[in-house]
Amino acid sequence: MFKDHFIHLFKYNDWATRQTAESIRILKKKNRKSEELLSHIICAQKIWLNRILGKDLVTDPWQKLTQEEWTSQSTPVTAAWINLLEGLKEKDLERRIEYKNIKGEKFANTIKDIVVHVLNHSTYHRAQIAQLIKKSGDEPARTDYIVYQREFQK
Repeated sequence: MFKDHFIHLFKYNDWATRQTAESIRILKKKNRKSEELLSHIICAQKIWLNRILGKDLVTDPWQKLTQEEWTSQSTPVTAAWINLLEGLKEKDLERRIEYKNIKGEKFANTIKDIVVHVLNHSTYHRAQIAQLIKKSGDEPARTDYIVYQREFQK
């Protein structure tokens, strides 16, 4: 139940991130804060994935990626999330993952809670990007979930 829904949401998330990236690429005037936020979305997704996989990925969650890296890193990390979820049983989503945050503090959360966090975190920052783009006089990407559903239910 949750697993299939999460896979669907990661597909939506990837679409929304690509739409957002394109809206930044076509800006009349470069917007560094938008670029930083988009890079952060992608880096955070990689960090959380590696925490679930038990890998120590030492990376700066605010690492600045190039425009080319937005796609070259976002699409594979989405595929890795989907691959992870497809390999889990529904009950595995309740498994607690122990990890350290970037400050070295120890925490434990369920995979399900981490997935929800990653998806909400991405949406939160895409909304910030949309505000920045609109404030600069440009048109932000339409990344609402319902827009995605309309486009892919045709």
